[in-house]
Amino acid sequence: MNLWIVVLNWNGREDTLACLQSLSRVDAPEGTRLLVVDNGSSDGSEDAIRAQWPDVDFLQTGSNLGFAGGNNAGIERALAGGAGAVLLLNNDTEVAPGFLRPMLAELQSSERTGIVGAQIAYHHDPDRLWAFGGGRFDVATGWVRHIPVPVEPGDLQDRKSRRFYVTGCTMLLRRELIEEVGVLSTDYFHFCEDVDLCLRARAAGWQLAVARDAHVLHKVSATTRVSSPAFLYYNLRSRLNLVRNFGPASAPSWRAVAVLWMRLWRPALLSGQGRGGWRALRLAWRDFQRRETGPAPAELRPAESAT
Repeated sequence: MNLWIVVLNWNGREDTLACLQSLSRVDAPEGTRLLVVDNGSSDGSEDAIRAQWPDVDFLQTGSNLGFAGGNNAGIERALAGGAGAVLLLNNDTEVAPGFLRPMLAELQSSERTGIVGAQIAYHHDPDRLWAFGGGRFDVATGWVRHIPVPVEPGDLQDRKSRRFYVTGCTMLLRRELIEEVGVLSTDYFHFCEDVDLCLRARAAGWQLAVARDAHVLHKVSATTRVSSPAFLYYNLRSRLNLVRNFGPASAPSWRAVAVLWMRLWRPALLSGQGRGGWRALRLAWRDFQRRETGPAPAELRPAESAT
């Protein structure tokens, strides 16, 4: 199976260089291609990556297309290059040398396995699991939670309105799945694109799986801090869009929105950014109602020089 690994970068030069260093030690099948997609970075990422990794394929999009847009550019390049599978890997990850082959084995275990995840631990605390493959999203309320411990395959099934998904942090995609259900939806710009793809895949009869022996370390929200206005804005808007697209006709209820709002606002309040966080959530609610799908308002976005 011809494999392409796509690493998306936006002003994350040092993280991306560290990720590429870890990938250089991976036991990969012959012919595996590595592609870095840069979303118009302004921190010198392109020059540094090209200088230190001249043999790595590089694609410059020219502007910040968001998580979905940037990864889609990489997916399309990979498919055009004959990829039978595409691995999306966050640039703020570092991988174990043996992480790749278990993922490929899991993907090839069944013709209808279309998406495979890995065990993802915290970079600063490798013994603590950030997500076993991914998590569950409640299409009725917008509630989401990672699976924090290894579980058996049967425990990855849906639970009422809660749907299992593989996180886009480390997501291996079969070519045939992409051709059938499409690439990541750009309706979200940031957050929940991975959940949307998994929900579409499951609806089309594809299976999701997790490779138990594939290990990845994740620095977690290196681009967008969890209490930042941008994080809060995208998180609320994207979750509500998912509920609108996949939930019951009456969802989300006002109670669900209120609970979700307060849960997201709490970290900002505790970090002393309560007023800014509240404004970000209010703008997210406004733009959800307007069906806005582009980047957050300029006042909420991190500076272009941020890493």
